[in-house]
Amino acid sequence: MYESKLNNSERFPYIAALDLGTSKILAMVAQKTPEGILVLDSKQISSGICIRRGCIYKIDDAANAVRIVVNDLNSSLNQIIERIYVGIGGQSLKTVHCSVKKEVNGLVSYDMLLSIEKKYSDDKLLNLVEVLEIVSTEYYLDDKLETDPEGMYCKELEVKYQLIVGSPSLKNFLKKSIEEKANLKIAGFFISPLATAEAVLTNKDKKNGCALVEFGAGVTYLSIYKNNRLKYLVTIPLGGDVITKDICCLNILKLEAESLKISDGNALIGNDEEEQLLDTIIGARASEIVANISAQINESGYSSDLKEGIVTTGGASLLRNLDKLLSQQTGKQVRQSNKNPEYACILGMLTLGKSNCIRWKSNEQLKEEYGKKEKRNISIQKRKESLFGKLSRTIFDD
Repeated sequence: MYESKLNNSERFPYIAALDLGTSKILAMVAQKTPEGILVLDSKQISSGICIRRGCIYKIDDAANAVRIVVNDLNSSLNQIIERIYVGIGGQSLKTVHCSVKKEVNGLVSYDMLLSIEKKYSDDKLLNLVEVLEIVSTEYYLDDKLETDPEGMYCKELEVKYQLIVGSPSLKNFLKKSIEEKANLKIAGFFISPLATAEAVLTNKDKKNGCALVEFGAGVTYLSIYKNNRLKYLVTIPLGGDVITKDICCLNILKLEAESLKISDGNALIGNDEEEQLLDTIIGARASEIVANISAQINESGYSSDLKEGIVTTGGASLLRNLDKLLSQQTGKQVRQSNKNPEYACILGMLTLGKSNCIRWKSNEQLKEEYGKKEKRNISIQKRKESLFGKLSRTIFDD
């Protein structure tokens, strides 16, 4: 049985992914099959205060939370997660357009293309942000767009990129927390909004033009696609948590405010007088977030190219009538993703992951764990019997 699982993992790898959100830390394991992704199990834990606005705030606390969810997965699936894919997010995440021209007067070589890309991959922009990924690369040979320029002749080569940049601390804190503190190898990094787009958007969306809005607890991501390429990405440092905090001004605790937002919240002011105060509080903040989204869509220059409209996802997108408010303020068609909005990002990471992340426990390990479990059960039973005996003697003595 053990050998057959190993052989199966070579043909259809098991992928483990970790989504570090402001409200919760989520880990999931799935197997890639010819039919698609088969989710085996997931575990989650509240982020507490260790994650703020999509990035790690307390390294040790985040490491402890990661250990808990990973150990829970290991126990439930009789496996050992040896490495895990991790999403990168946070309020500093955005795209920077970059264009470089180079005189060639000859053939475009692979080394030439690689050296240009490496220059920007290793670059630090003003030492404030780090280039996390290069996407949407376009090659122009003498002003003519070419998809595969290697080996072609030109006088001038122009390469256009979208650089995804963020604070240098994003990767550093992830490595310190997960690899150094939690002792778990990172299989690779994925930009969280790109992973979400992988799970949520269709090829038609990306080709015809679409804006993806991911409403999270700490931040809201806006991604714009056109001609199958990412054209714009920006992070708005406002999410569902600020709405919850605003509701707390009604002199209620945060947990009660969160529950009230989910059960009775409305982004549009209703007709019920008793609910108008709550709707006014929620609507004011929701309007602020939506106004920021609308402004960024206009700033991108692609407002008129969004033939497929706007797609929303993320846990905070479930606020009632938020889609209607967004449609009213942007003038665009808005639809909610048909994927579970709370799991869209991690499902995208599981889809993008390629390397096998787990190994199955051997029969010897399973027997050893079973033996330890039986010993614990026997020990607990003996303590119960001992306690019952003491209670019995006390009762009869009385």
